[in-house]
Amino acid sequence: MRKIREFNMHLPFKEIRRRALRGAESAPLGFEESKLASFLQRAEAALKPSVLFDSYGPDSPETAALAPIPGVGHTVAVTTLGPGFGARLDELRTEDPRSAKVLEAAAATAFERATAFVLSLIKEEVEDERCDLSPINYLEDPEALAKVLAKLEGAKIGVSLEAGRLAPGHSKAFCVSWLARKGKRGPAKAAKK
Repeated sequence: MRKIREFNMHLPFKEIRRRALRGAESAPLGFEESKLASFLQRAEAALKPSVLFDSYGPDSPETAALAPIPGVGHTVAVTTLGPGFGARLDELRTEDPRSAKVLEAAAATAFERATAFVLSLIKEEVEDERCDLSPINYLEDPEALAKVLAKLEGAKIGVSLEAGRLAPGHSKAFCVSWLARKGKRGPAKAAKK
């Protein structure tokens, strides 16, 4: 299992602004650029992203059923944006309710970056196996979440299961399958466990 705690992550102002503007006719929230940038900087200051992940073979009894597609192997992961991120977003929403759309875009972008970070870390192994990754399967079923947290020891990054949901609130679990490229499969290193 690999654990990376509190890695650096920056919220891309222009991308979040673009997302928040999608479908809108005016500047997001009626904010001027400087206020929008200030809100995003304050949200970013509360980010403490961490990840846990590991890869398993198709016969792993605890995790094989979580794989979106049967394949050479699969990787399961837990990501969190940190315990203070949700509280900071609530604080900013209370300060200016017009910020909701931008803050939602900021959280979505941060999760995409945390997921991409995990995928970049397994990329070399996947390519060595001559595999491609399936689409990401985000896990929401409480039983599946409990399995992942037990297998990866979610407490190592402060993630637990409360009332069938991951806590802290800005946490997610996912699984991706390793799919062999046709006619190019190498030895199964993914099946290490």
